[in-house]
Order: sequence, then C-alpha cells, then structure tokens
Amino acid sequence: MKLKYSILLIIIPILFFSCKKNDNNAPFDPAAQALIDDELLVDFLQTHYYKAAVGDEPFGAVDTIMNNETPLFTEVETLNATVNDIDYKLYYLVVDPGANENPTRFDSVFVKFRGFTLDSVKFDEVTSFNSTRSWLTLTDVVQGWRYGFPKFKAGDNITEPGNPIKFANTGKGVLFFPSGLGFRNIPSALIRENSPIYFHIELAMVVRADSDNDGVINKLEDLNGDGEVVDDDTDGDSRPNYLDTDDDGDGVLTKNEDANDDGDPTNDDSDGDGIPDYLDADTN
Repeated sequence: MKLKYSILLIIIPILFFSCKKNDNNAPFDPAAQALIDDELLVDFLQTHYYKAAVGDEPFGAVDTIMNNETPLFTEVETLNATVNDIDYKLYYLVVDPGANENPTRFDSVFVKFRGFTLDSVKFDEVTSFNSTRSWLTLTDVVQGWRYGFPKFKAGDNITEPGNPIKFANTGKGVLFFPSGLGFRNIPSALIRENSPIYFHIELAMVVRADSDNDGVINKLEDLNGDGEVVDDDTDGDSRPNYLDTDDDGDGVLTKNEDANDDGDPTNDDSDGDGIPDYLDADTN
C-alpha cells in the first residue's frame, strides 16, 4: 500500500457512529457490536502468541499457538474506554515501555506502525529497515491509538551529527482494539466492516502539539475536560479552538492575547473576570 493511502487510512478520526443499516434493515447497534468484538478479541488473544523480533526486523509477530506457546491473553493489559457512551475494551502488550515522556491524547507522535486484521491481513504500514517513521497527531487518528499510545513512552534520540536519525529505548508494543475504536462499520479495500484490528507500534518521539500554533497546546484546548477537542468552540464559529487562531472571535489572534508576554496566553486576565483574555471577547 502506498504511503499516502496508508496515512489517509490511519488519520480517519472517529467523531460519530454511523447509522448504517444492516441486511435486515435494522439500525446499527454499536453497543451490541462492542460485545461481539470483545468476544472475537478474547478468542484471538487466547489462541495466539507473540514472537519477539529477530535481527533488524522492527517488530515481532503475532502467530497461532501450535506448541503450547504462552497465550497473549495472559500477557496483555486491559484498558476500558468509553466513546459516545459505548463501553469498549482495548488490550495492549508492552514489549518495551520506552524511556521518556508519555504522550497525551492530544499530542503528536513520531512512530512506526504495522496494522493487521484478526485474519492476518496487513492493511497498513509505516516502517522499514532504514528507520522510516511518520509524525501523526493523536487528535486526528482512530480512538484505539488515542487510548493506546499514552501507555508507552518515547525513546532516546541518539542521532550523531551528519548521520541518519536514530533512536534507542523506544516504546514498543501491540494494540488490539475493537472496531468501535477503529474504523467502525465502514469497510475499506482491506478491512471488512466491524472488524477488530491490531497494530504493532514503536514510539520514538513526543511533541506537545499545538495544532493551530496559537500558543495554547491542544491538551489545554479541551475546555470541558471530556478528553476531546473537537467539541470545544468558544466563539461558536464551527471551528474548534484547537484549530482556531482566534478562539474568542474578538479579532485578536490568541497568540497576541499574551498580555504579560510570557509566551502563555492562558494566564492573562486583563479585566479580572476569571476568563483568560484569549477566551474573553470583552478584552482585547
């Protein structure tokens, strides 16, 4: 799969659940599908094991148990996630935890990855033996990544001057998640609808993302604290704050509402009303 199509597949955000009908013309039931997916994942984890990477191969492999190998189900950890009022379970295997900071759900990550369906179809990949990686912002990817990546830490940049970029002690593992945290009931060329999937991942670097470069990192643009930034829109212009360079719509760019000039617009409240200037249309 060409890289441009690979990236487009990964960055499809999960913002809502489809109302697609099934063959019986019944409304799609995401809660029921979540239970079905979990049964499929548990069965898969009980009948498969993890084989460590060999040589220069960036990832290990997940294979069927044939000779009493240790089931993945005894090695993975479980994370409970609620999205759009539906409860899901994500399973993750920590191969290497990493050495540095964990990303939040809002940050940018420099990663390798390789994605599979449960029937071993590889549908996506950004990885190679020459350390090719990709920057992705976790606000723009499937929910399984947004929940899973914060369980790993970035590595150490050991690049020497004049040489290709190189990392050590990176966070490595495998994320197994239901379709509701992935591509839901939307089929693609290689993924059937309602398919649980898994990713081998490697986390090299983390950047506290500021998607609109307004001086307020994405994490702080989650004003209602619900773990999402797409639903925070102070000025009601249909552009969420994390993508809006003028959050309060007063005609002054957010980055210019830094009255004390400390590089942080979030701590400036000129009229003392408890609302930072960059969110207060009455101050400019």
